[in-house]
Amino acid sequence: MQSTSRIKRAAWGLTAGAAGLALTLSGCGLLRATTEAPSARAAAATLPAPATGADAADADQARACATGRQSAEEVFRSAREGVAVVSTGSGMGSAFVVAQQNGLTYLATNAHVVDGSEVVRLKWADGSSDRARVVARGSGEEPTSDLALLAVEGTRGKVLRLRDQASAVGQEVFVIGAPKGLEFSLSRGVVSSLRGNEQILQIDAAVNPGNSGGPVLDAGQCVAGIATFKFGDSEGLNFAVSSKVVREFLAQLPAAGQPAAEPPDQRQARRPQQPQRPSRPDLNPRQDALCLFRAAGGSDEQIPCRISRVRGRSGGTLYDLAWADGSRNAYAFFADGRVAIRAEDGSGQTQEDEGSFRRLQGGVAVLSSGNSLAFIPGLDPVLN
Repeated sequence: MQSTSRIKRAAWGLTAGAAGLALTLSGCGLLRATTEAPSARAAAATLPAPATGADAADADQARACATGRQSAEEVFRSAREGVAVVSTGSGMGSAFVVAQQNGLTYLATNAHVVDGSEVVRLKWADGSSDRARVVARGSGEEPTSDLALLAVEGTRGKVLRLRDQASAVGQEVFVIGAPKGLEFSLSRGVVSSLRGNEQILQIDAAVNPGNSGGPVLDAGQCVAGIATFKFGDSEGLNFAVSSKVVREFLAQLPAAGQPAAEPPDQRQARRPQQPQRPSRPDLNPRQDALCLFRAAGGSDEQIPCRISRVRGRSGGTLYDLAWADGSRNAYAFFADGRVAIRAEDGSGQTQEDEGSFRRLQGGVAVLSSGNSLAFIPGLDPVLN
C-alpha cells in the first residue's frame, strides 16, 4: 500500500449481508461447533487493500496452493502455523490467518466464537499467545453471516490461501481446530454434499465444540471453508461456510447507502477555516475501525484506522484520523454540509482541501473537491 494523501484516496460503504441460506432441518437439532449463542450485532467485514506489483507476486507465490495431492500429515504440518485457538471469557474456538499487512495480522473466525467480545486471546501452534481485536463481524443470524475478522499486532502465523474454485462432492478435506479444548487437532473426511447454492459444504470430517472458526482445507492446503455448525443428534453431518462466502464477507464494505456523486456545492456563505493539527484531546476515547477509500476513478481500498475527537486551537471540534500506513487526516465538519480537510502523508507533506459530507447509516461519507470518497464507519460528527 502506498502512502499518499488521503484527499486523493477514498471509498464509501455498501450494504453488507450474504445471500440467505435454506436448510431443511427435518426435525434435527442444529448446533454450532461451539456452545456459544450467535452474536446479534451486525457489522461488515473487509481486509486492507491488496498488495501490488512485486509484493503481490511474492505474496501470491508464498500463499499458493500446493500442487498435487498432499497427505494429511503434509497438510497439517504446513497449515498449522496459520491456525490459532481463540479464547473468550465464555468459550473457545478457532481461527486462521487470511492476511498480513502494515504491521497487522488478520484472522477469520465465526461470529459466534467471539460472541460479544471486543478483544480475544489467541494461542499459536508454537505455544505463544497474543491479544486480538474483533474488527468486524457478521450478524450471525444465518450460517453465511456467522463470520468475524480479528486483527493482531505484528506479523504472526502463516497466511492460508482461500480456495478459488468451488468444492466438489467427494473432495477430501481436513479440519484443524480445538475440539473440546484439544488444541491443534486434525480430522479428515470428504465433502458429502453442497448446500445452499454451494455456499455451505456438508462434510463428514469430525467437527466438535472448539472447531468453530477453524479452516476446512483441501488436499492442496487451500481453505475450502470455515467450520461452523453440525446437526447435534446425528453423526457425520457437519457443515462449513464455503471459501466463496468467506471471500465475499472479507470484501464487503460497511452498510449502507451512497453519497451524492455531484461535486460540492460552490455557493458558500463563507469558506471554513482549515483545521490545524489538534492541540489537545477531547473527552471522546480513540476508536479503531476499518475505513474505506476510493480515489477518483480508482479502486477500493480498505485500511485499518483510528479516529479521535479533538479540539482545535480555535475551540472548534475536529476529528483526527490516523491510517495504518502512517498518514493522517484532520476533519472539521460544518452545518451547511461542508468539510475542511487537512491531509498529511507518511513523509510529513500536507495538503488542504474543502469538500462535502453526508451522514449515512453506520458512519459518514466525505467527498473531496477531486471527487475522491472516504467512508468513516461509526462516526457521527459534531458540527461547527
